[in-house]
Formats: sequence, C-alpha cells, structure tokens
Amino acid sequence: LPGQNSQEAVVSTQSTGYKNCDILAAWCRLAIKVRHKPIVPVALDFVTRQGRMKYVRPIYRDLFAWPEQSARAVNAFNEKKQFYMGICRSMVTKDLQSILVSQERMG
Repeated sequence: LPGQNSQEAVVSTQSTGYKNCDILAAWCRLAIKVRHKPIVPVALDFVTRQGRMKYVRPIYRDLFAWPEQSARAVNAFNEKKQFYMGICRSMVTKDLQSILVSQERMG
C-alpha cells in the first residue's frame, strides 16, 4: 500500500463495502500492518459486528500491537466484549494481556 494509491484503495474499499469477510479481514490486517490510519475505523467496525474468532482475534492483536491505536482498540473491545462468544472473549483478553506484558518489558 505505498503512497497515494493506498489511500485511494482504502477509500475504494470503504465505498464499495466488501461483503466477503475473508477479503475484508485480510485487507484490514494488511492496512494495519503498514499503519494506514484510515483503516482503523473500518477494522473496528468489522470486529464489533463480526463475532467469529477467525477474524476478530487477529485484527484485535494487530491493533493492540499498534501503539497509536492500542487504546482505541482496547476501548472498542471492552465496549463490545459481551457480544463475543466466551472463548473468543477469553482469547482476545489473553492476547491483550500478553501484548501489555511484552510492552512493559520493552519499555
């Protein structure tokens, strides 16, 4: 997602609204990894509507690991955690705790 094309691609993705969850999840993860800020609301909207751990856990993990967006992701998770099935909620909580511990060790 280099340069201006990535911004155009995100806008295009938002405007067309992918219906395929696999494509949207992959797109969100890729954009998060390159720290493309416009994808954050799209990713958070997706994980707060989609309860499948297959999508939710990796996207939250990526967002929790992004220092600038971590608090926003934590807030979104805490607001919606009752929406998720118990195992998903438990695993995302463990991911969050693991990331917080590793950040404390580094900082």
